[in-house]
Amino acid sequence: MKNKKIKKALKISLITIIVAFAFVVVGTIAINCYMVFVQGRHILTPEEWKEEDKKDMDCIMVLGCSVREDGTPSNMLQDRLDAAIELYKLSPQKILVSGDHAGPYYNEVRVMKQYLVDAGIPSEEIYMDHYGVSTYESVYRAYHVFDVRRMTIVTQKYHLYRALHLANAIGINADGCIARYDRYEGQFYRDVREVLARDKDFFLSIFWPNSDMPKQTISLKENGDLTNERME
Repeated sequence: MKNKKIKKALKISLITIIVAFAFVVVGTIAINCYMVFVQGRHILTPEEWKEEDKKDMDCIMVLGCSVREDGTPSNMLQDRLDAAIELYKLSPQKILVSGDHAGPYYNEVRVMKQYLVDAGIPSEEIYMDHYGVSTYESVYRAYHVFDVRRMTIVTQKYHLYRALHLANAIGINADGCIARYDRYEGQFYRDVREVLARDKDFFLSIFWPNSDMPKQTISLKENGDLTNERME
């Protein structure tokens, strides 16, 4: 009798685990399909972007990623920056670079700004968010710190869907332009991670937990060089 009860309990537990796993898998697929379908309509080619009315455009935002030890952008980051340079040449806009400035020896936004300046974009037109440690933080801070209400996001296509979802969910009228895409080293890991990150940010965009980063507001009407140093 006791063995039958144990077997029954194990069977119920197994069914519960299978149902829960199926629910997670189906939910993950549904969220990813939703983001790709809805936000895909906000992704423009440079030519389409050029034709857009920009009278209320606040900025182009470039999302950061890793930099090399020699102080140069990684291939992925360079492709994002090159795409932003292309857009700027089509229609000059202020540029917000958002990335991780983890300390004195790692500073994505400094590398990003220097690359843009070397390409001929005026330094005062480039604003640095030193606390863009995640896509969520970058979008959250664009809205709350830089008072952005309309922007174009530049990153690789696989990353754009999530970034655009966060931006449009928080109240920013956002479109996106795709950085040139290569199969970068470690891309399989990024693709898998992105599937899970979309789930995470989908729920974050419902609850919008407060950021622990400094929130001193910065106007994009001021000189971008005022943002060269990190706020503590």
